[in-house]
Amino acid sequence: MERFFIRHKLQEGDITHLSDKDSSFAINTLKLNIEDVVEIENYQYIFLAIVTHIQKNSVEVEIREMIEEKDVLDGIDTTIIQSLSNDSKFNFFIEKSVEIGIDRIVPIESKYSLRSKNKAIKDYGLWRKIIKDAVEQSRTLKSTIIEKPIKITELSVDEGSNKICLATENVQTSSLSQYVKAVNIKKPFVIAIGPEKGWSESDIEIFKDLGFSFIKLEGNMLRTETAGLVIGSILKYLKGDI
Repeated sequence: MERFFIRHKLQEGDITHLSDKDSSFAINTLKLNIEDVVEIENYQYIFLAIVTHIQKNSVEVEIREMIEEKDVLDGIDTTIIQSLSNDSKFNFFIEKSVEIGIDRIVPIESKYSLRSKNKAIKDYGLWRKIIKDAVEQSRTLKSTIIEKPIKITELSVDEGSNKICLATENVQTSSLSQYVKAVNIKKPFVIAIGPEKGWSESDIEIFKDLGFSFIKLEGNMLRTETAGLVIGSILKYLKGDI
């Protein structure tokens, strides 16, 4: 059965339309007819739907039944753990993360963060709106997930990931190019980026306990709001995603 992706929220009984590209494929290649059954997928669910109307290059479907609830963490390939900065810098980081295809953002309060977890959580609704607007503007098929801010002591990380922490502190580091040559590039990546003042000794110990490798970047010193975007873009390029 053919499956089509719809970017917005759906529930049983809704009437929606396939994208122009999917409609053209359904009409001209699949030769779908009214009352044919298809699968419709969005970020949360997979539904059974029935074709209710076909006109030129437009296919209308009615959502009939939810058949599967998706794991929202499925398919997360690139996560950035970002120390909280001021409003404008953090909002810029969120918007650009969507544009380059970062899958998940985890905002953390580290020792030298400019904002606390409790203050930043008030902006969670705004962050989600920034992501929604950026998804629509960039026409990406997959929305970035942003988690509610946490303290660095609350951080937990999937053991199956490549875990890297950008550090300029007195800790053993390797270059990003050296690191990626030594690991399985196909595994998911978790990237930790600190505030402008860097990580504290206690922050570093937490990342060591979580199994992070420490890396450095050659060349110019990057600001906190651009460092993760640059590393994320490099990794996505090496994976063949961009």
